[in-house]
Amino acid sequence: MAEENGNGGTGVGAGAGAGASPPITAASLGAVQGDAFRALLPAEIQSKPYVKDINTFGDFVKKFDGAQALIGQRATPDEKATPEQWKDFHSKVAPKTAEEYKFPDAIEGLDPAFVKKAAEGKLLRPLLHAAGVSPYQANLLFSGFLKMVTGAEQSEKTAKDAAFVKLSTDLFGDQKEGIMTNAKKFLTTHVDTKVLPLLEGLDEKQMTVLLAITDGMAKKFTGEDPFRGGGAGTGGSGGETKEQLIAAMQKIQADPVYSDPFKDRPKHAGLLAQMEVIRGKLKKLQGGA
Repeated sequence: MAEENGNGGTGVGAGAGAGASPPITAASLGAVQGDAFRALLPAEIQSKPYVKDINTFGDFVKKFDGAQALIGQRATPDEKATPEQWKDFHSKVAPKTAEEYKFPDAIEGLDPAFVKKAAEGKLLRPLLHAAGVSPYQANLLFSGFLKMVTGAEQSEKTAKDAAFVKLSTDLFGDQKEGIMTNAKKFLTTHVDTKVLPLLEGLDEKQMTVLLAITDGMAKKFTGEDPFRGGGAGTGGSGGETKEQLIAAMQKIQADPVYSDPFKDRPKHAGLLAQMEVIRGKLKKLQGGA
């Protein structure tokens, strides 16, 4: 009985040892490769795209370690990021070269020729590339910048025109239209057409002084009376009496700016021009009398 039990015990032990699976080691796992290794993974994992390049146990460990390193990392830098980290981030969203930025050919509300010329410029693209701007951001900045520039130019022109109207009205009063008409006629007749576009760059004071001086020159050298628009041969003073002309001269002389050009040079020049016109009219009136 004891022998049978002993033999039975020996048999069980031997059987258990003979049927046991071999121990799993790194070497044994490393021997399984390709589809055979991927078959060891759960079925729902085998179909994942990132599993395609896992061929060995070593690949699996590297992939797992890389995933762990990424856990907790922010997708974009934050306020604690260094300039180097920001530069690295922007280098991933910006194109490889500045020439790869593509700008729109047309922008609603803007002159197509202006947009085309701006898009062909050589300065904006390198600046955007140096800042690491993405193509999407570059298009927004390009359109927004051109609209801002156009709006600023229009506002500046409107303000300049309004300032010119006010200043010329203050200086010339109800004679303003005659002076402006006479001066413009003189300029377009006697000034080279290549020079005329440069007048657009004058501010309201410069333009007012130019018109006043030109008006005086027109009257002196062409004999045209800016207040009546007629030539010297028409005679008369436009219906004004000697007393009215003298009163107008006294009014100008009473202005402190007339006697002190340093107070307001443009206004002083305008007053001088008005005085010369009135003197001419008074001279004609007296000569006719």
